[in-house]
Amino acid sequence: MLVYFGLFMLILTIVGMVMRYESRLVLIVSGLCMGLAAMDPMAVLTGMSKGMLRGNMILCICSVMAFAFVMRYTGCDKHLSHAVAKPLRYVRLFLVPGATIVTFLVQIALPSAAGTSAAIGAVVIPLLMSMGVHPAMAGAAVLAGTFGDLLSPGLAHNVYVADIASKALNQNIGAIQVIGYHTSAAFISLAVVATAMFVITLVTGEGKGYVPESDKESGVQDFKVNYFYALIPIMPIAALVLGACFPKELPFLAKLKVEHTMLLGAIIGIIATRKNPGQGSKEFFKGLGHGYGEIMGIIIAAAMFVGGLKATGVIDSAIDMMKGASNVATLAAGIGPWALAVVCGSGNAATQAFNEAVTVNAASFGVDIISMGSFATFAGALGRCMSPVAGACFVCAGISGADPMNIVKRTCIPSILGLITIYICHFVLNLH
Repeated sequence: MLVYFGLFMLILTIVGMVMRYESRLVLIVSGLCMGLAAMDPMAVLTGMSKGMLRGNMILCICSVMAFAFVMRYTGCDKHLSHAVAKPLRYVRLFLVPGATIVTFLVQIALPSAAGTSAAIGAVVIPLLMSMGVHPAMAGAAVLAGTFGDLLSPGLAHNVYVADIASKALNQNIGAIQVIGYHTSAAFISLAVVATAMFVITLVTGEGKGYVPESDKESGVQDFKVNYFYALIPIMPIAALVLGACFPKELPFLAKLKVEHTMLLGAIIGIIATRKNPGQGSKEFFKGLGHGYGEIMGIIIAAAMFVGGLKATGVIDSAIDMMKGASNVATLAAGIGPWALAVVCGSGNAATQAFNEAVTVNAASFGVDIISMGSFATFAGALGRCMSPVAGACFVCAGISGADPMNIVKRTCIPSILGLITIYICHFVLNLH
């Protein structure tokens, strides 16, 4: 009966998130209810304690968000957005897939789907519309590329997968190694998504013919890009990658951790743009707090929810079912986070809960931990790309003036094809 109650609470949790109740509150309340029903509330409270003290995750996630806040304050994110948008004017036939690729690449440096949609969308969507692209297709072009944070060292799931893989394999595995593990698959998936957007544009004829209310061009030409400023958001990630690839040749970079590069990048941004260092400092620490409250908050809430599920026996039952059936486990890693991301607009909570509950036990049912964790992360991100209630979708809809449902109608097939591509790369071709 306790397992059935746990399943009932799991369904209620999904319903609560679908109805757009605050996700952290839903996860915490559900976890506590299950803990009390199992007469083991400490399982939930212990989950909270562990979630709050994940040192490596706190360092990576909070420092990345702090850096992003400084980039927004200095305006470097705008210079990056305009710099990458300008070339699109000269490849008219590939405007839509080009916008998808640009969004993906920028989100690596600015790991926030809604934030990247706003930064890129404000420049690219009006540009596409001024060149005849249908508003809904212009919004879809940006939304379809909002899974680039999969290659960011500050993405919570990359850090968590690295953490559990380190413990399971008794090795020191970092987020950069996890990213390197699925980089090839990510770019192959991007190529598939961008190609699908291109084909849909050709079939529907929405890549040309739209006449905007105003003939005024977007602000891409009016904005004077400083290319050094545009490079600053990329510098921390470039330093991490170079340090990992050339540890002997670049020993200083090899010693740097994510939080170090983010701080140094923020300092370079403030000095280069000659912004007020006092206000820059405030923005940096405001970003630290935002990272803990918004991102770590979901991780803490998910840990409490999983603690409740474990107390009711749901987790053990699911693991027993998956043992010896790797196909069931890998399909669950995709379908679960993907479906919840589609219906509730955020794959973070679902992906984190799945990784907490199932990925940690991947070895027991014959699946590589990093493969399963990466696949779950991809699934949540690609599900978000076709959710009409995702924050990024609302941003794209607001800029383009299109209905959110009309936007996701155009991203649905590319996102599903992207997910299938990731599955084939990870589990059929064993390509990472």
